[in-house]
Amino acid sequence: MRFFLRGHLYGLICREQRTPVKETIVRLYRYNNQDSVVGMATAQPKELFKIYSKEELSAKSKDLIAETRTDGNGAYSFDLDEKKQKYGGGPVEIVLNYPDVPDYGQENQDKPKGFKEFDVRVNVFQPKWRETNEGFVIATFNYTFNSKNWCYMMGLLDLWFIFGRLTFCNTQSPIPGIEVTAMDDDWISDDKLGSALTDSSGRFLIVYTSKEFKKTFLSPWINVETPILPWNNGPDVYFKYSLGGGSLDEPPSRGRDKDRENVGNCFCVSLCLNEGPIPGPEDPTNPTFLRIGQNRAYHILHNIDSTTGRTTGKPTAGWNGLAFYDKLSLLGSLNKKMNGKPLEYKFQYEEWDAPGVPKMGATWTDIEKADIAHTVIGYTQVLIPTPDGYEIIETPYAIDHQSGEMEVSFASDNWIKVPQESNFLPNRNGLLINLISTKLMNDSVDMAGLVPGDNVTSIQPLQKNRYYRLRMRIREEGNEPSEITVGVSKVLALFNFRYQNVPKNGSWIPTSVSSEIGVASMDIKEMVGAGCGKITNSLTVQYTAANPNLGNVWVRMTGPGGPYAFPAIAHNTPGEEAHGEVAYGSSVSALPNCAYIVWLHADMKLTNGEITHHDIWDQMAFCKV
Repeated sequence: MRFFLRGHLYGLICREQRTPVKETIVRLYRYNNQDSVVGMATAQPKELFKIYSKEELSAKSKDLIAETRTDGNGAYSFDLDEKKQKYGGGPVEIVLNYPDVPDYGQENQDKPKGFKEFDVRVNVFQPKWRETNEGFVIATFNYTFNSKNWCYMMGLLDLWFIFGRLTFCNTQSPIPGIEVTAMDDDWISDDKLGSALTDSSGRFLIVYTSKEFKKTFLSPWINVETPILPWNNGPDVYFKYSLGGGSLDEPPSRGRDKDRENVGNCFCVSLCLNEGPIPGPEDPTNPTFLRIGQNRAYHILHNIDSTTGRTTGKPTAGWNGLAFYDKLSLLGSLNKKMNGKPLEYKFQYEEWDAPGVPKMGATWTDIEKADIAHTVIGYTQVLIPTPDGYEIIETPYAIDHQSGEMEVSFASDNWIKVPQESNFLPNRNGLLINLISTKLMNDSVDMAGLVPGDNVTSIQPLQKNRYYRLRMRIREEGNEPSEITVGVSKVLALFNFRYQNVPKNGSWIPTSVSSEIGVASMDIKEMVGAGCGKITNSLTVQYTAANPNLGNVWVRMTGPGGPYAFPAIAHNTPGEEAHGEVAYGSSVSALPNCAYIVWLHADMKLTNGEITHHDIWDQMAFCKV
């Protein structure tokens, strides 16, 4: 017999916020003390919670049944074989094992000084098994650590959490899309603890380690909260708020107030603003990320639909309602200096499940050098004397530089160093990077076996857009506390899937095409299975077209006396799929006897910021007799 035990594990940071137990080893032990199982079931969390010593674990090793690991959502699953694991469905004990520090989004994932592997008892219980129709025996066990126990465990891992909710003070309504940065008000130099973006309900979660607030002027060689005090210190927290280059900051002295001073490793806070930070003005002298595409210049806030992630608000109707694909030119302005010091910048992305729906556990991820195509970010200019006066010689500075260009260098952690030559002119309202968006998503799906006219789900599920936010960060060269955001896009719809082995040419010359960005496949019903069949008095096209950004789909015919139109194909646009049959609307018998070609076209509502993707098509020839 096989037993399946599954569930989710969580920890409470505070009463209204829990977090999944991520990427953690879960061990299942037999519990042989039958008499105490009932008592355990009614015990309080403080009575169940236990940190095991090495000696205690060694004594339990003979009772170990199996081991698994939670995923990023705290889910775990055991598949137990009665014979192999010698387990018959009795009481069990679940224990978490921590040989290292899980990734909760903290910047520093090193083990804390003096860290020792430890194990934590979750619970002891008798699973409530039930048999399925398939003959399996399953049970579910979900558990949430109370905040006291959870925060103690996280303290052993040197993980610190700030959970908060940001609202407008007068209405208490949430403020979404604001970057909240937590700072430590230190005596020598304020430390950045971390930052997070508020979700649709105004909530945010920042995870960091004590290393962030123990930095000194001697860091990274010596880290200690300054001044040195005889007890364990937490940070003195104040916050900064930013949106699109605009910012509002609390005074650092706010961190010295009683409710913010020496906070613990689970700190929950309610924040409110009288007004949100206003995006910075489009001043070309300010370093800012503003637009996507050199030709169409979609504004990252005004020209992105908040509900779909597609383009909107352009006076040319055909430029609207499009998702993004392929290489994207990210535009804005650069400076050489920040606060009088050399400037560095980088771009980051964050994946969302949908516009307005943040992806659980998602964090801002750097766009790396390999993700950036050739990009000229500015020029140096030199005046050269000529017989007729002077000539200006320009030398481009480029990422992924080419012959005749100077290379733009990168610092550690993907920071792009703005050249500091005295005659260097950085781009203003120009290119910042050319993003190879296929590096963010570039999956494929096999359509072999698709029959034109059928739903694509007969072969594969319908493919979906994926959703991302982009942001630009700048800082003084090598100075982390100076980092700020200067442009955050709305959530963008992105589609870079490629369809492989799409059937083409129907029964005429059957073949297939790969690496298409959508499906356009057709056949002629009267010729199915007989590619050289003749058409006399009827003509019916079987068609299938698919893409999550599908535009108009239509059939046309060329030949003597043409072109010829077919009835319109009705479907939602942008849609995901159109399939079925459409018959020629006029008399087939009246067509001159000759050769004809029928075409299927499908518009792709996709843009790279420069053009709209061309339509994709299929064709098939026949002879009318």
